[in-house]
Amino acid sequence: MESRVGAGVKEVEIAATGEYRARSLGANGFAFQTIVAGGERSNAVVPTASGKILQEGETVMLGLSPRVSGYAGVFGYTMVVGNAGEAVHRCFHDLAEAYRITRDHLRPGIRGKDLDRYTREFLVERGYGKYLVCPFVHTIGLMEAESPFFGPRSEEVLQPNMTVCIDVSVFSVPGVNGVRFESGYLITEEGAEPLSPSMEGRILGISG
Repeated sequence: MESRVGAGVKEVEIAATGEYRARSLGANGFAFQTIVAGGERSNAVVPTASGKILQEGETVMLGLSPRVSGYAGVFGYTMVVGNAGEAVHRCFHDLAEAYRITRDHLRPGIRGKDLDRYTREFLVERGYGKYLVCPFVHTIGLMEAESPFFGPRSEEVLQPNMTVCIDVSVFSVPGVNGVRFESGYLITEEGAEPLSPSMEGRILGISG
């Protein structure tokens, strides 16, 4: 999908590229309609691909959730068409650091509201409080996002063998619009293992 992102390209063309690749690797369906959203369209929580033509300099939110043998996987990532401005660079860096903070606290026995607190405090301090809509961790299995959701009031406790997603996102940020970074993890006795080490590496690499 990344290779198709560029000025003059329709969102649906990028979605088709990702869906084709997923099916060629064995996916027999998708848990949600593929997300490709440029500019202001990225301010929706699940902005599925449209006929919009991407413009130079705008952010593009991507998301794909292939389903294999009934189980869903997912990635969420945000890019820029061409060169990014300072506001976009700052936001990407902050969201990637928030992802790192969440990842570092994924461990069995932690309550959802405690897991949420570490990331939320960082993002509020960085000025994103009013742009937060979604919890930062949810489980994934038969659906891409299913309960329990480990939000700010959650008493749910992470348990070994749970599969969860870190899903760090903000919406309607001035000069940026929407940004999401998302990937899956298996909770182990010692902590958490990435279901996609390459995607984890890409996201964390943004923050250095």
